[in-house]
Amino acid sequence: MGEETTEAIIAAKDAEHSGNNQDVIYEVADVWFHSLVALAALGERPEAILNELARRFDLSGLEEKAMRNKH
Repeated sequence: MGEETTEAIIAAKDAEHSGNNQDVIYEVADVWFHSLVALAALGERPEAILNELARRFDLSGLEEKAMRNKH
């Protein structure tokens, strides 16, 4: 997943200059796919991620980080 994430970051940086997001979409699809495979291998379903995102909704990054430190 690290390689795929790096490729997504590079594609996003390139898209800032080119205005073409197609490579970003392609690379992020790879990241999503490998993330789903990793979750499935650990017995988790995609809904676990959706639930986590819902939990974070309306939280600032600082608030979310502070909550992690309490656990």
